[in-house]
Amino acid sequence: MLQAVAAAREAFDSGPWPRLSHEERAGYLRALGREIGKRTAELSHIWAGEMGALYSLAKMIVPSFQGIFEYYAGLAQTFPFFEHHKSASAGAGYIVREPVGVVAAIVPWNGPLMLASWKVAPALLAGCTVILKASPEAPGMLYVLAEAAEAIGLPPGVLNLITAERAVSELLVRHPGVDKVSFTGSTAAGRRIGAICGDRIARCTLELGGKSPAIVLDDYDVESFARSISASSAILSGQVCAALTRVIVTGNRQAALVDALSSEFSKIRVGDPFEEQTTMGPLATVRQRDRVEGYIAKGLAEGARLVTGGGRPRHLERGFYIEPTVFGSVDNESTIAREEIFGPVISVIPAKDEAQAIELANQSAYGLNSAVFTNDTERALHVARHLRIGTVSQNGLGPDFTIAFGGFKQSGIGREGGIEGLMSYLETKTVLLTSQIAP
Repeated sequence: MLQAVAAAREAFDSGPWPRLSHEERAGYLRALGREIGKRTAELSHIWAGEMGALYSLAKMIVPSFQGIFEYYAGLAQTFPFFEHHKSASAGAGYIVREPVGVVAAIVPWNGPLMLASWKVAPALLAGCTVILKASPEAPGMLYVLAEAAEAIGLPPGVLNLITAERAVSELLVRHPGVDKVSFTGSTAAGRRIGAICGDRIARCTLELGGKSPAIVLDDYDVESFARSISASSAILSGQVCAALTRVIVTGNRQAALVDALSSEFSKIRVGDPFEEQTTMGPLATVRQRDRVEGYIAKGLAEGARLVTGGGRPRHLERGFYIEPTVFGSVDNESTIAREEIFGPVISVIPAKDEAQAIELANQSAYGLNSAVFTNDTERALHVARHLRIGTVSQNGLGPDFTIAFGGFKQSGIGREGGIEGLMSYLETKTVLLTSQIAP
């Protein structure tokens, strides 16, 4: 870890990287994206092998990671890194946006390369150097990223990779040579990182947990909703921070919606992630399976009605598999409605009307993602404006990193993706000159 910090510090303080033009750095980003694209088969295989992502899905998603580097490379010519402003005290004023410095980018095991790309690409364009910290559960894709960076000739020390447990990660966060921490992970870990960064006034971006609501209004077909939510719940076996796990249904339609969900969830084929007919793979670790099973037991103990799932698939004797699970008649104050499970477990919560649905959705410590299911776009916007949540989508899972992604409340600080995601890797400097300079 110390060697990685020293290398990144040297590359930022004395190396060429922050002194290149944005267009020159963009060239490296494009090359890195292309190199990742060449390794799609290898990366897809690793993702499926390490955490159980469907191999068929990985092959579709991994090529899109090249687009992340292309997107930020494109900002080299359009983003206002240098702006002229009128000055009340000088002949001319300028806003200059400069790299924040050495960045510690810490990513979890569920989507390591995707999440790393949304940190590394804007940081490199800004002129930062990066220490990328991989999770011990799933470091393989990030080793391939490091190999790709070496293959394109990225200058030494610009991108450094370490794999470490929590104790070493905390030393990285505490290190005075690190100017900014960008973390994606649990709220508990984010709270600790935020406290450390606050103590030494280090910059930080925290993308944390969620308990995201899906509000089903009275004009939306319950069968259509059930098909949509069952498909999204199977993605990465529900191990997604943005997953829609609290279903809030208005009117007297809970019974019909629960029946529709039960029917659709029973069609999910749990099995080997490398087999084409599989629609949901295993959980990533035995620890994660134990966690999900513990929450299912709490749901039953607290009086929620188990509609479907709730156990291990009988036809799978090995592996960390769990059945996709639906609970009905869930109290919004219960454990399974309040805490992030990080597995394929859905809680259905009844609401008498739209106003109460909004109230229930907001009664959460989290505010990461959400969706409003209605055929009325103006109604969807009305609900969206009343939700204390970072992303609200109409009729689907949502998040769009090309615009911005992040949460309200305990779901984090700051945004990743889009222009907002670039801003967090820049410091704003005001320059006052006696006269205006040529553009």
